[in-house]
Amino acid sequence: MDREYKTIREVKERGEAAVGKMIKELVTQENVDKWYASPRNKGWLGNAIEKDWFGLANNSRPEADFNNLGVELKCAGLKFFRTENSWGAKERLVLNIFDFNEEHKRDFQNSSFLKKSKLVELMLYKYNPVDYLQFEGKEYPTYPDFLITHSILFNLKDLLDDDWAIIENDWNIIMNMIRQGRAEDISEGMTQYLGAVTKGSKTAENQTTQPFSDKKAHRRAFSLRPTYMKEITKRIVQGELKSSITYASYQSDYPELHKKIDAKQFDTEEHVIKNLSELKHKTFEQIILDQFKPFYNMDKKSLAEKFDVRIKKKNDKASSRLIAQKMFNLKGDLEKTDEFKKAGIAVKIITVASNQRKKASERRLTTQGFKLGSDVSFIKDISTLDWEDTRVYDYLSTTKFLLVVYEKTPEGEIFKGAKFWYMPENELMGTVKKTWELIKQALISGVELTFKCVKISAKNKKGYEIENNLPSQVSGPQILHIRPSAGESDYHESINSDLLPSPAIWQNRPEDMKDILTDNYMVKQALWLNKNYMYQQVKEFFE
Repeated sequence: MDREYKTIREVKERGEAAVGKMIKELVTQENVDKWYASPRNKGWLGNAIEKDWFGLANNSRPEADFNNLGVELKCAGLKFFRTENSWGAKERLVLNIFDFNEEHKRDFQNSSFLKKSKLVELMLYKYNPVDYLQFEGKEYPTYPDFLITHSILFNLKDLLDDDWAIIENDWNIIMNMIRQGRAEDISEGMTQYLGAVTKGSKTAENQTTQPFSDKKAHRRAFSLRPTYMKEITKRIVQGELKSSITYASYQSDYPELHKKIDAKQFDTEEHVIKNLSELKHKTFEQIILDQFKPFYNMDKKSLAEKFDVRIKKKNDKASSRLIAQKMFNLKGDLEKTDEFKKAGIAVKIITVASNQRKKASERRLTTQGFKLGSDVSFIKDISTLDWEDTRVYDYLSTTKFLLVVYEKTPEGEIFKGAKFWYMPENELMGTVKKTWELIKQALISGVELTFKCVKISAKNKKGYEIENNLPSQVSGPQILHIRPSAGESDYHESINSDLLPSPAIWQNRPEDMKDILTDNYMVKQALWLNKNYMYQQVKEFFE
């Protein structure tokens, strides 16, 4: 039988009592043993805390966990983001599985995720692995050792009005896909803050009916998207967002506090959407793209003069991005605006040389592809994780890109336009996954490295280069390729190299160079999207 909580205050204080304790201190030894027996179970931590600490039976019911109080229980991990020098959520917050056949009948204020998760007891733990468990050939961070660092009563109604407007806009986009009979085509990349994430593996048992089509669609759950949760939890960690005092029974829960205080969030970030009423009749994407349209087909030099932007004669990488910023009358970077940070929208400048028009469409290239950044060891990531658990998959499946497109002509560059783009699920799970598996197999089997002598030059002062058997074509059908990503091309232990999962297989390596060209290390690598693939994403501006 579930433990009975008569007030929201009791739930909140029970959560606060867990702060500063390791997970293994909050749950039974039996549950700890279950984790060691099956460390792949991603739901273990939340289920264990729900059952052992809060005394609730694990369930998947549509109503809130503390049903009599309207409070849902959620756990989320915090990771350290080095580039931002802060802790924030490492993944999305899944709210509730919804039924395509019923959800489209509701209006936003009565949506299922608000019914279940309007008020959340949110437990945050620090994902800071120190020890790992070796299990069936893989290593898993020891979750029972993680520390609970924060517990707050998170009230969705305390969110900024700006956030609410975009969340409602997102919900309407998802509902419109259902009403168009296209539930099978829903993607997280379509929305900004509120997502519809797939639940369960891509098997027949997780396919369900939809109301306006005979096609089966993958089950989905509403979620607060990863970058949105990162921004919200950063505010919790920094003490800017505290437990709600605006819920209905707050004054009766805390009679000793006579005055109810306004706890609505305050915002200091720059905004790209100035008029929230626009979201009533336009999507977020339409509002952004409309801002670019007055400048279509203008030459870059004229735009630079208009916005007082300096174009460098050499190594000019910043001016195109700065001009895009000025089109919105922003002081700071477009990516740093409140909406773009929370939605995880990456701005990419795409340039196509005018001489590409002479080629057939399928052979055209952009001037360069773009790098898929990562804050972890790429080689370690690829060799120890399954595709859907990797940072690269997570990045491509959750990131929306704003592509700002230019044409490079003999007379100068021309601004062609802008579009939002995300990688389709069928490409992620098809061609891209196959390329990933080829790279993984090559690394695990032992990457083939071939030593070649070359002339000493300004670009190559060593007099040799190392070739490998990893997919490195900058264009081709594989969508992405891998190439070095380090200041120096080191094959020994250094800040420029990664430890290989298996010894390398060398060809033509000089005997006297084995100390610097070792079997166990390889220059750091990164994935890049191919030039011909990126052209296909922007070809409507040139054809």
